[in-house]
Amino acid sequence: MNIAIVGAGLMGRLLALSLLRNEKLRQKQSHNLTITLFDKDNKLAHNSAAYAAAGLLTPLGESLHCEPNIVSMGFESLRLWPALLDSLDEYTFFQQTGAIMVGHEQDKGDYQRVVRHLGNNYPEHTLHPLNRAELLALEPEIGRSFNQGLYLPQEGQLDNRRLLVALRKQLEKEAQEPVTGNSLNWLSDCLVTDIDVAEHSTNISYQQNNINHSQQFDLVIDCRGTGATTKRSNSTCAPMTDLRAVRGEIFQLFAPDVNITRPIRLMHPRYQLYIAPKQQGFYVVGATEIESDDDSAMTVRSAMELLSAAYSVHPGFAEANIRQHVSQCRPAFSDNQPKISVQDALIQVNGLFRHGFLIAPVVLEQTLAVIANRINNTAVALPYTDLLPIVFDGNYTCNINQPSRNLPESSYEHSY
Repeated sequence: MNIAIVGAGLMGRLLALSLLRNEKLRQKQSHNLTITLFDKDNKLAHNSAAYAAAGLLTPLGESLHCEPNIVSMGFESLRLWPALLDSLDEYTFFQQTGAIMVGHEQDKGDYQRVVRHLGNNYPEHTLHPLNRAELLALEPEIGRSFNQGLYLPQEGQLDNRRLLVALRKQLEKEAQEPVTGNSLNWLSDCLVTDIDVAEHSTNISYQQNNINHSQQFDLVIDCRGTGATTKRSNSTCAPMTDLRAVRGEIFQLFAPDVNITRPIRLMHPRYQLYIAPKQQGFYVVGATEIESDDDSAMTVRSAMELLSAAYSVHPGFAEANIRQHVSQCRPAFSDNQPKISVQDALIQVNGLFRHGFLIAPVVLEQTLAVIANRINNTAVALPYTDLLPIVFDGNYTCNINQPSRNLPESSYEHSY
C-alpha cells in the first residue's frame, strides 16, 4: 500500500507515526505501507496552527463556546493522551491537575453565567467553587487579586511545541530504524499543487526545489488545515468549500516572578483570556478569535487587550519578557465541528478549529479505523461514530446531536 499524508502539523504527524507503527490497522500480513508525508513547511512546523497554540486540555473551559460532543471528545482524549505521550522517547510536559476560572468584580455577571452553564449542562463533572481563602490555598498568587474562583479538577494541559518536536524526532528515528515492514519518506518544503481523486487511487502533483513531480497513491489522507480552503487551494487540489480560516493570537512570556501552576481562565465580556504555565517561568497568554484569514503580525488592540488582562490577573506580568508573539489561522467549518470526509481514495481530516490538542487523540483513533477499513476492505465498527461522524461522499453516517456517552470500549454498529 502506497499512502500519502498531505500536511505535517499535529494530525499529520500523529497519523504518520501510527501508520508507520502499524497501530490499530489490523492489516493483512501481505500489506506493507510506504508512507509519504508532504510538508509545505520545514520540520520545525513554525508555520502550523499547532505551533501557535497553548496546548490546553480543558473541555469544560471550552464548553460555553462549543457543542457537547466536543466536550465529550475532550474528556476521552484526556484519557488517551498519557499512553500516546508515553510511546514517545522525547519528554513532553503533561499535567492533569485542573484549571481555575476567575472573574473581576465588575465582570461578576459573566463569571456567574459560566458557573450556571457548567452546573446545568455538565452536572456529572466535579466543580469546586472557591472563596478567597480556598483560592489562596490552591493558587496563592492568584488569590491576591480575586475573591472567588471555580476549580475544575479534571482539566489538563500539555506542551504543544515540545510535542511537535517529540513527534518529529520519533518519526525520524523510526523511519531510520523501522520495527515493521513499513517505510516513511518525509518531503519538507514541498507544495502540493494538484490532487486528482479516483476510485482506487489518487494522483498527487507537487513542487519541491522548483521541480515538478507527480506520483500515484493507493490512499491519500489530507490534513492540510487552512491549506484546504478555497482561498488557499486551487480548484484541482481538492478544496473544502465550507472550510474557513479563523485567526488566533498568542504571547509567549518569560515571567520568573510569577508562580502559577495551573491554567487560568479569566471571564470577560468580550473574550476568555487564558494563561497557560509552561515550566521554568514561561507562560502562554491567549484568547483572541477573529473571523479573518489574515495571518500577519499581531495587532496593537489584541496586544493591549491580552497583556493588560494578563497583568490584571497577576501584577508580576508587568516585568515579564515578551519572548514571542504569534498569529496563525485555524481551520473551521461553518458549524465549528471537525470532519472526517471520505471520497474514493481520499480521506480528508480537517476543521479542528481551536480544539486541535483537546480532541486530537479521538480524531486520530477514528481516522485510523476508517483507514483500516479501507486498507483491509472491511466494515469494522468505528469507535466514535456518535461523537465524530464520518462523511462518505457528502453524506453523514449519523447525527452529532445524539446523546453523549461514557466512552470506554464497547461495540458500535456501523456500516462502512
